[in-house]
Amino acid sequence: MIDDDVRKAAELRASAARARSAAEALKDRADTLPRSFQRRLLKLQAGILREGAANLDDKALEIEPARGEA
Repeated sequence: MIDDDVRKAAELRASAARARSAAEALKDRADTLPRSFQRRLLKLQAGILREGAANLDDKALEIEPARGEA
């Protein structure tokens, strides 16, 4: 069970990294466009992807909390 939790948390973190990469690609593409409705939509989509990545990271922390001492 513990190995399953570790594996699931790792999968969630990998998905979050992919979402952040896609968000960065959308932002970069938007930055190449002149001010337009399409540019605004791309930036909004990038923001949605970043929020989704943050949610995935939160879920990964719920499954496998951080360890260590402060």
